[in-house]
Amino acid sequence: MKFRNLFLRLKRQTPIKTRTLLQSQSQSQNQMQAQAGFALIEVLIGLAVLSIALIAGLRAIASAADVQLEVSQRTQALWSADNAMADLRMNRQWPEMGTTTFSCPQDRYVFVCQRKVLSTPNPSFRRIELTVYLASPTSAEVASGPRLAWLTTILPNPTGGAL
Repeated sequence: MKFRNLFLRLKRQTPIKTRTLLQSQSQSQNQMQAQAGFALIEVLIGLAVLSIALIAGLRAIASAADVQLEVSQRTQALWSADNAMADLRMNRQWPEMGTTTFSCPQDRYVFVCQRKVLSTPNPSFRRIELTVYLASPTSAEVASGPRLAWLTTILPNPTGGAL
């Protein structure tokens, strides 16, 4: 009798416990499934952050390329100005006072050099200012854009006996 009562009591309690256990297992599985993946909004936010970072990187690369081009142009312009000054010294010229504009290409760039010859307190010397600009696309004699190089020197009169 004791066994029968115990069996009946267990039989009545088992389905309730089993149902409760099954329900709690299914709830925990649902919670795990909900937490296992990413929500669509999380993926979209991640993509937005990534795209902003990539755009910033591309801007930095473009800026570096622009700076490299400008440095190259300025270096070539300075070489062109130095060549024009060396040409004056080597030819032992005594340039006339005033402003002269001429083409002075260097490497793949076409530059326009503007030479200003100014007097000095000593008449045996002249001050030479050479400014270099990028040439206009329409003419190699017309300057366009900002000054790329500026070189100044004092030139002695080769026939004046200064040296």
